[in-house]
Amino acid sequence: MEEADEGWEEGTLGDVIELLYGKGLKTEIRTGTGYPVIGSSGVVGYHSEFLVEGPGIVIGRKGTLGKVIYLWDNFYPIDTTYYIKSKVESAGLLYEYFLLKSINFEDMNSDSAVPGLNRDIALSTEIKIAPLDKLNKFNQFTSTFANKLRGTIMQIRTLEKLRDTLLPKLMSREVMVEMVASL
Repeated sequence: MEEADEGWEEGTLGDVIELLYGKGLKTEIRTGTGYPVIGSSGVVGYHSEFLVEGPGIVIGRKGTLGKVIYLWDNFYPIDTTYYIKSKVESAGLLYEYFLLKSINFEDMNSDSAVPGLNRDIALSTEIKIAPLDKLNKFNQFTSTFANKLRGTIMQIRTLEKLRDTLLPKLMSREVMVEMVASL
């Protein structure tokens, strides 16, 4: 086990990332199309402008506390969230994503009425920091799987749009499907 820890340093989450506040964007101002608007529980709408270039990571700050959300494309995090800025600048932020997923932010609730994540408490979380070469190897290895996942998600979205377009037409008999029996 000592060999696995070789080169790893004791540190805090704040040594690896910054937590930046999302920005308020009232529902009535959102355009409904364009970039995803991200709240603490995930996508809450769409807007014609983005605040952060993807890939990016959002963490629920109010309400759905500590949910870690990875986004490949540009997005708009609202004020119930933090978004991260990496201090180690790993390619694709995969190291940072899996690091954040390993931390139990739910136990860091700082408010009693509405659950809230205190930035200073979160950033002071003690962690072991991977050496840059191991971090880069990890990102290289996991990027293959992340890219495959992204491709699959894009296929699912395409199929969902096709279903949503065709199903009403099939139900109204605007489109007919000829069934061919096979022997």
